Amino acid sequence: VVSAKNAGTFQLGDVTKGDIVNTVSSTGTLSAVNSVNVGAQVSGTINKLYADFNDTVHAGQLLAVLDTTILAAQVFDARAGMLRTKSQLDQAQAEYDRNKPLYESGFLSATEFLTFKTSHDAALAAYRSADAVLKRAVTNLQYATIRSPIDGTVIQRSVDAGQTIQASFQAPTLFIIASDLKSMQIQVSVDESDIGVIREGQDVQFTVQAYPDEKFNGKVRQVRLQPTTVQNVVNYTVVVDASNESGKLLPG
Repeated sequence: VVSAKNAGTFQLGDVTKGDIVNTVSSTGTLSAVNSVNVGAQVSGTINKLYADFNDTVHAGQLLAVLDTTILAAQVFDARAGMLRTKSQLDQAQAEYDRNKPLYESGFLSATEFLTFKTSHDAALAAYRSADAVLKRAVTNLQYATIRSPIDGTVIQRSVDAGQTIQASFQAPTLFIIASDLKSMQIQVSVDESDIGVIREGQDVQFTVQAYPDEKFNGKVRQVRLQPTTVQNVVNYTVVVDASNESGKLLPG
């Protein structure tokens, strides 16, 4: 016997049909889709800077100039060396041209003519070497002018005017330029137990700490095959493309 006191309560409703969503949760870092490190190929002191953080730059735009005093002197010295070896080559060429008919007519022995030929060949080699030194000096002088390789936004400036940079072993990074901040990517670390359900083209929803109540959308572009192991857990990197027309998403 069921009394009114113990009787259950019922709620009536319509039967509806919906989707069941299998969600994989993970974390990652936002970054620009394409960014370029702008470095210097020669050592020197930063003379002037023409770009700063957040500046919009275009391909070929001047970003910085190194002090060219030493580099210009090297070009001057290389040109002087070029003139010196050119005069020596002209002299050796004249001696060679004057004595070659005598050798061909039998008035000079092969040993005597070999001296003029050797002097000519040595002067020609010295001239070509001086030409290479001059071209290298001119190229290094051009490297003192740092220009943007792409259109984009300066997201990092690593030097100040007056700072000395050393390019002995590798080109130091002066600027980092992001090509387009309206398109971002997320590198997400996904556990090996979940990577099997990840496919290219899948929809992604994500949030960032700056806007915890707002959801952003993206799509899986790539599942990278190279794993990383952290504390005995194997993870794979999944690259997600995300639109940033609003400009709310920032690198990092």
